[in-house]
Order: sequence, then structure tokens, then C-alpha cells
Amino acid sequence: MAKNDAILLDGIISDQMSGRGLDKGEAFEIFAFEQILKSFDLTQQEMEHGWVDGKDDGGVDGFYTFVNGSLVVAPEKFSWPRKNVNIEIFIINCKHKDSFQQDPLNTLFPTIEELFDFGKTADEFNGAYSTQLLAAREIAVEAFRKTASALPSLSVRMIYASRGDLNDVASNIAARGAQLKRIVSDYFSDAEVTLDYLGATELISLYRKARFVLELPYAEQLSVDQGAFVMLVRLAEYAKFVSDESGNLRRYLFDSNVRDFLGANSVNQDIAQSLTDQEAPDFWWLNNGVTILATSAIPLGKTSFGKSLQLHDVQIVNGLQTTQTLHNFVSVGGIPHGGCVLVKVIVSEDPAVRDQIIRATNNQSSVELAALSATDKIQRDIEVILEQNDWYYERRKNYYKNIGKPKERFVDPLFLSVGVVALIRKSPNLASKLKSRFMRDAVSRDAVFSEKLPITVWPRLAAVMKLVDQTLTEHRRPRSHNGRRGLASWRGAVALCIVAQASGTFEYSISDLINFDEKKLSTANIIEIFDILTAILVSPEPQQHERYYFQRGKVEMQVAAFGRSMGLDGIDCIERWKFPITNRASNQKPKLLPGDFQIQQTRRYRRPSTPSILLSEEVTDRVLISLPEQPWLPGMQQHLAKSLQLELKVVRRAITQLIGQGKVDNQIDGVVIGSDGCIKALDVSRCQPGYEIGTQFPYSN
Repeated sequence: MAKNDAILLDGIISDQMSGRGLDKGEAFEIFAFEQILKSFDLTQQEMEHGWVDGKDDGGVDGFYTFVNGSLVVAPEKFSWPRKNVNIEIFIINCKHKDSFQQDPLNTLFPTIEELFDFGKTADEFNGAYSTQLLAAREIAVEAFRKTASALPSLSVRMIYASRGDLNDVASNIAARGAQLKRIVSDYFSDAEVTLDYLGATELISLYRKARFVLELPYAEQLSVDQGAFVMLVRLAEYAKFVSDESGNLRRYLFDSNVRDFLGANSVNQDIAQSLTDQEAPDFWWLNNGVTILATSAIPLGKTSFGKSLQLHDVQIVNGLQTTQTLHNFVSVGGIPHGGCVLVKVIVSEDPAVRDQIIRATNNQSSVELAALSATDKIQRDIEVILEQNDWYYERRKNYYKNIGKPKERFVDPLFLSVGVVALIRKSPNLASKLKSRFMRDAVSRDAVFSEKLPITVWPRLAAVMKLVDQTLTEHRRPRSHNGRRGLASWRGAVALCIVAQASGTFEYSISDLINFDEKKLSTANIIEIFDILTAILVSPEPQQHERYYFQRGKVEMQVAAFGRSMGLDGIDCIERWKFPITNRASNQKPKLLPGDFQIQQTRRYRRPSTPSILLSEEVTDRVLISLPEQPWLPGMQQHLAKSLQLELKVVRRAITQLIGQGKVDNQIDGVVIGSDGCIKALDVSRCQPGYEIGTQFPYSN
């Protein structure tokens, strides 16, 4: 059997060599890494990061360090946990030989003896080691040092992989392996240290093991209807279900989740508390539970814990916070109190149905609107092309943060949307006002994230927009009175002007944009364009800067003025594009009653409601005394919060409460409305035409 497995293995290795420029030894190493580390769901780039084979490798072909299941690549940018820390170090030796031999272990022996003495620096080593190996070792040392105060649990797994037969491992080889384990154990008394031998049979078995076919035991079935199952699953069994053989979280199960783990927020702390509280009710009484999508669910009959289902193509689309919190708790030895978790399994092979379920299950809680389309095909395609260019697309909130990617390389859907609207649609004013709520409407969303756009345009958008954004942030001018928000409102316009100036026209093509080299841009050039665009917007009175910055229509006017001053063509295309109009009721203008005057409204207003949580009179009185005469100018609330040393949300809540009590009048966009609904005062520089003092303000029903 082992010989047949070796033949099968050779066929797989040959397929992997095709078109990749690898020899048999290299292809075997990559294949072994992929099978050994399969549960960590690493990208090709991450896999190659720990590949240290070469001259002076000390017998080590793969060196990987994981912290709480995340590969550490750049320690200085990794988000180090402060408690419940689990460090896993993999040392892998691969030999494309017909049998296990002692020489590889002999070579590894002095290397392990030196590298795992964390008290030594590289200068104190007797052996000569490659830069790659020393860098991998330094990552392990840094992980141990950064998390030392949390008393991390440590496991070191050494693996010797070959094409040989595990049954033929000689006694001298096994003895040498036992010596290696003792060396590591002597350095780390509480560490779990293993040395595994993987032959052709074991590697083929790992290769055949599907990641997405799992068995879920359950204690009780509450409902089954047309392929949908509602079950109670014991917490310990569910923790095993989402963990691999090494106890690592199967992160690939959450690929269709719209956000990643949100950390130790109040909700997750409550979940953790319910796992340990002996007086708490059953866990599933207190938590919403988990929703699983599967293409097939096969009953397997009774087990020691009840019955079970074999699930195919498993995706957990809701309940990640519960799952990660439970996994963190169990992985450090915790024994959950509370019995069961509620699990809903929905069986469907229809992509449209699966997508609808993903949206519905994640739209019932506080999720950013942009995240609800995170599983669209175009969003996945954008993520792939961006990652190939070392950008990390946060279509799922916190995903790349949780796996330690560099934050400065993050881009999110709204950020890219600004780039599309400004650089491709040439509508800088619209880009400056873009909010994530546009993603809720499918027509608007598809107009920005269009599958008709060349896939290669997305990395260019990310590169240009990031360069502009970082430059403006690092070199912001004093007149950018509203700080980060003010700069963000101008980044699309600055980016558009930069590309237009380099192209000689605003009507450059998408191909021109794809071929645009942002490396030729200088910090001085970006700041110069920003200065030109905002030069005439500076008010003589500093407190009025914000009002000048955000007055409607200024952005496109300034871009056009810049184009004329530079002699650029295609100025007429600026702000020509608008979001397509849909027939949905939410996008239609409000109907006017007989006798009402026509008002060009862009949104519908509702009467203010009194906050459900009331502030004390002491707070509201402080705000009331300090309020200026109405109509209030833009930014009044921010200035008031600063002068009173209160949080902005407290000032806003206080004003809403005062309006509800009739102590101040309601105000909407420069229109002051009395308690009788009539307009009392107007700021004509901001309000829309058609309003008159003494007339009824048109609230919606």
C-alpha cells in the first residue's frame, strides 16, 4: 500500500511542478507544507514566507510561528493578544527519499540545540545559518517575548516528511528523534513538544481530507423542515467541530462571514462570562446561536453524544463571535458551563439562496452596510487581485487585522468606492460626500463595483488613493480645520487632478489609469495640488473654515478651475456622472400634498424623537446655557463639546432632549422649526430655496 501511495504522491508532485519552475525536491516541500498547515488556510505568499530551505538552512526546510492560529510574518505590525495566548512553532524537514534516514535528524540536532536557546543572539551561535532561517527564528523569539506577561501556552511541533513507509522507521532514527524532543523540552518545561514522521501514506491521507466535510454531533433536534435543521449542540462538541486535530480554529469555515472576530468587546465578554458562570441559565438561552450553510447534510445515526450530521461545504455565516469566544476559552483549558449552543443548519446548493441567507442573517445585528455585500463575487475577486499586489481588502471587518496584516496596506469598500467615483467616473464632489449607505441599494452598488471594470484597475485605485490619503494625512495644512474628515473630503479631488495633470486631460481612459505609475508622484506635487484646490476656500475668520470647506458645489468648481489653470482638456466631463436612479420607493421624491410648494429635497425628514436614555438636568442645563442663538452654524456641536469638555455624542443627545422638552427649537440644514411645525428662522446661505418663515415645514409621515 505504501508503494502505491508513493506512486500517487509522485503523480501529484509532478502536477505541482508543471509551470511553476520547481524541481522535485522543492515541489515536494511545498506540497508537504500545504498538507501539514492545511488547517491554517495560508495563502501561497504566507506559505512561502516560512520556506527557509537553502544554503545554511541547518536541516530546516520550513519554520512557522503561529499565535492564536494566526501566522506571524511581521512582528512589528502584528496585533499581539494580551491574554489567552497560544504559540505554535512548526519545524519541518522534507526529503524526497524512498525511506526515513538518520542524516536529516543528525543535521537538525545542533540547529535545534542553538536556535531554541532564546537567551542567545545570532552573534553567539557556533553554526552558520542563513538570513531566512535567522529571521524565522527571530519571529519565534519575538512572539515569546511580546506575550510573556500573558504566560502563553507553547507547543513545538517538529515534522520529518518523506516518501517512505512509517512502519519502516528504524529504532536508531526513533531514538534520535526522542533526543530532539528532550532538547526542546529542556528549554521549555511546560511546552508540548512532538516529533511526527509523515510518509507517503500519511501525506496522501492529508491530501484527500476535505476541509469542508465535517461531522456535527448534536444532543437534540428541535426542528427539521425541507433540508433545514435546528439543533442543540453541546458546547464541547461544537468546539471540536470548529477545531482541527491540532486544536486550531478552522478559519476557512468563516469565509462567507461578513466580518471577523471583533475582539474583547462587551458582547464577547458577556459570551465568555456565560461560559463560566455556574449560576447562569443554559448557554443557548442567552445567545443567538450559530447559522451554518451546507450543500448536503447526511444523518449518521447515534453517537455517544446523541445523533450527528455529516455536513458538506460547511460555511458558518453567522455566529463567528460566539464561535471564536468559545474556541479561545476551550483552547486554554477552559471547560464551558451552560450545556448547549443553538445551531441552525440550512441546506442549499443554490448560490442565490445562499447569498440571500448570508445577507439576512447578518442584517439582523449592527453590521456596516458595506459588509452586507462582502460575499458578492466581485468583492471576492477584488480581494484576490488586491492581495496579489500586497493590498488587503477588508470586505470582512477585522479579518486581516486578526491575522496580523500591516494596517497601512488595508483598504475597505468605501475607500475604493471613493476612488471609483473620483478617478473613473470623474465626479469628485460626489466622491467627497460618499457614505457607506449607498451600498444598500443594489443598483448604486453595482454602478461602483461593476464587473465590467477590468480587474487590474483595483490595485491601481488602491495605490493612487492610498498615496494621496497618506500624504495629506502626514502633511496636513493648518487650514484643514476639520482635520482628518476635511482631508478625506478632498482626497478624491486631489487624486483626480493628479492623474488628469499627468495625462493632460480629465478624459483619460481606464487603460491610462491602469498604466499610471504613482511612483513618479512626489509628496510636494500632491500637497501643491491640495493647496491650489483649497486656496480660495480659506475664510478670513478661522472659525468659519469648516463652513467654507464643505459648502455645496465647491469641490467640482475647484477641480474645474484647476484644470483651466493648467490648460487641461476634458473639463466638461467633471461631475457629469451620477448614481443611476432606481424605481425603489426609498429613492423616490416624497409626494407633495395639495397647496405644498415644491422643495428639491435630497432626503426625507422626520420629527425628532426623545432619547430613550435621558441625561441629567445638570448636563442638559450646561449645554442649554452655552448654546448660541439659532440658526446654529455647522460645527457648532463639535465646538460646544470641546468647550464644555463633553463627548460629542453627549452634546448631541442633550440637544435632542432639549428639543423634545421644547427648550430649544428643532433645526434642519439651516431651517429653525418651532414646536408648532412652522419655520421660525432661516440661514439662507445653507437652506434650500422654497422655504419661507411662517410656513409649515414638510416633515414626512
